[in-house]
Amino acid sequence: MWPLLTMHITQLNRECLLHLFSFLDKDSRKSLARTCSQLHEVFEDPALWSLLHFRSLTELQKDNFLLGPALRSLSICWHSSRVQVCSIEDWLKSAFQRSICSQHESLVNDFLLRVCDRVRGLNDTVARGT
Repeated sequence: MWPLLTMHITQLNRECLLHLFSFLDKDSRKSLARTCSQLHEVFEDPALWSLLHFRSLTELQKDNFLLGPALRSLSICWHSSRVQVCSIEDWLKSAFQRSICSQHESLVNDFLLRVCDRVRGLNDTVARGT
């Protein structure tokens, strides 16, 4: 019988760690990065963040991703009954509905301004609310 060998994740080289991180979602990447400084450095490697996909507007406000020079594809797609309200004419909306639409617009605009500040080589961008 072969002896059991144990290895700690931090004993893997950076390339292997980046590969492992690439299979994780944004929240899992952030959780793993909080465990030690070496894994946090891998989390902050721009090569890990060439593709970002957001499924809700609240995800834009989290700190579980990195906007950097390696970002090539950005997708912001969300579904909400509130967003459907934003697609109707302004004069048909109540004050509350106008407020929601304004918040959505402001959140997306602010995020896209951050993207423009930090990312120069973006090839593909999708922003869609349904």
